[in-house]
Amino acid sequence: MYRVLIIDDEPWSREVVKSLGEWEKLNLTIAGEAEDGNTGLRLIESLNPDIVITDMRMPGLDGVGLLKAINEKFPVIKIIVISGYDDFVYLKQAVTSRATDYLLKPIDPNELNVALAKCGVELDRSRSADYARANVEYSVFEQPEQRDRYLNIRKQLRNSLLELDAEGVQECLRKLDERMLAKIAQDLILLVEEFAAENEIVLKQVWDRGGYSFDGTIDSLAYIYEEVLKDAIAFRHNRNRLDLSDVTLFIDRHFQDNITLDTVANYFHVSKEHLSRSFKAHTGRNMTDYIVQLKMNKAQEMMEGGLPIKHAAELTGYTDIAYFYRVFKKQFGITPGDWVKQREAHQNRAIKDNNILE
Repeated sequence: MYRVLIIDDEPWSREVVKSLGEWEKLNLTIAGEAEDGNTGLRLIESLNPDIVITDMRMPGLDGVGLLKAINEKFPVIKIIVISGYDDFVYLKQAVTSRATDYLLKPIDPNELNVALAKCGVELDRSRSADYARANVEYSVFEQPEQRDRYLNIRKQLRNSLLELDAEGVQECLRKLDERMLAKIAQDLILLVEEFAAENEIVLKQVWDRGGYSFDGTIDSLAYIYEEVLKDAIAFRHNRNRLDLSDVTLFIDRHFQDNITLDTVANYFHVSKEHLSRSFKAHTGRNMTDYIVQLKMNKAQEMMEGGLPIKHAAELTGYTDIAYFYRVFKKQFGITPGDWVKQREAHQNRAIKDNNILE
């Protein structure tokens, strides 16, 4: 079962969530509750939940600070935000933090359970991928919670490697306790070997430096990862061939951050001309067009959920609403306003048809 943590400063609100969720049916269990963001973060560390349902208006560490912390420290946790569209600053943070869903108060039971089901599907898909990629027998962990905590750390570690984030890598390694490390040290070596192969790094040169042994200690692993990252950064500076899978992954994760061809080229330390040619050869598409399509699809998704057009435009990086209208129409052949009207008309017809059938 996937574990759910509920964070809300109002006890009655937490009770509403608990009463409306179809927990057993969705293969979920409530791991705990917290009444503010600070307590919530501490419980995330100790309970290792898979899903966090949180309000945004809370004393102390509010929803904005909580989402930022979760997004930075626990990127694999699925987040469901509960608030109101009038709290636009909160909604903006929810979107930036890749929240799975944003529910309005009062909570609709169907919307809550649809959001929970969506989290479950995403977690299933992510976990299957982790098991397929990992080369360690995870049954060495006595408790599922231990296994899941390690998978969470492993994914964070992989993301930090892809982003060449040395500090993030070291932070992930510090989260490993001695008991856990003894069981999965070999898997951590295999992970860095996989990354090194992707970046054409000869590992033997790394292993021989400084006489470090493979005894599974944090110091040894930290050194290995640090040296591989140094070589990877140097390789990114000097290579002529791009790993386009890394490029598309970077774009898919950051398209809402107003990235451009220049941004991506600078990140991968290549010329924008080389990047543009390589990306088009790999995908058959212009990179700028690819980014625009991601933004427009996200805008559609938000408007379909009831978000006003102006807010959808801003959250996808368009402060000029007239320009957003032009880009949207070019992409879909219809203005945002007409698209919303069509969606509403379609939904009304569906409701009418259902009423007739009943």
